[in-house]
Amino acid sequence: MKGSAIDEDVKISYKPAEELIILEKVAYDLTKLAETCVLLINAGRPVILNWAEGVAFHHMPLPFNTKELLRERMKGRIYWASVFYASMPAYRSTLKVGAIEIPVVETPNPLLRKAARWMRDKLEVGP
Repeated sequence: MKGSAIDEDVKISYKPAEELIILEKVAYDLTKLAETCVLLINAGRPVILNWAEGVAFHHMPLPFNTKELLRERMKGRIYWASVFYASMPAYRSTLKVGAIEIPVVETPNPLLRKAARWMRDKLEVGP
């Protein structure tokens, strides 16, 4: 089947982030990370932890809802308001606190994997 004229005229570009700026970071042990997630869940916020490079983490990106943040993204910068994380050497699909199960997703995302390595390095050497 032949493509339409629009298909032939469409240019697709990919612009990955060039810089991730984290405004606040908090390192926990794994139990405290899970308990913090439960607090967020009980407050009505959905929480899914990411896992990569031996680190479980939850990040809160700043949305691109202002002209300034959209301009920053166009320059290749992404901002996270905060990230909290803990060492979790072996992947587990859930963390359980009482009756609450927190899902953990092993991320293939290159930016999240690089951020996880950065967090892991911070755990090893301190703040």
